[in-house]
Amino acid sequence: MRSIADKIIITTNDYQRLTGLIGFSSLKEKMPEIVEHLHSKFRTAMMLPQDRIRASVITMNSRVLLREVSQGREATVTVTYPQDANGREGKISVFSPIGTALLGRQVGDEVSWKVPTGIGRFEVVKIIYQPEAVGHYHL
Repeated sequence: MRSIADKIIITTNDYQRLTGLIGFSSLKEKMPEIVEHLHSKFRTAMMLPQDRIRASVITMNSRVLLREVSQGREATVTVTYPQDANGREGKISVFSPIGTALLGRQVGDEVSWKVPTGIGRFEVVKIIYQPEAVGHYHL
């Protein structure tokens, strides 16, 4: 597994959309830690055009299989824009701790975020669906 400190990869399209959303003052006021975490990730990110991103990278609207490191439990989630988030369907906002942690990571990476019982550590096992891998650039 790769360390959580490795540089992330993000599409230029995702970067532009997300920085546009981050620019809203209400988001900065409601979620200052998340906004700062995303800004920090973007400062060191490798940015690529949508048609150059590898299928092993988590982009916006990617559906991902995760495995909890300590217990081996698996979960499937989709990283979405806030308006599309729906916990029952496993659709998580990129502005949630898990969404922010996953964006730009790759298969084999270990990611962590705060959970009710402390810090959850998960491995990115598989990307089930990535829009760019199948030419869905409009999402």
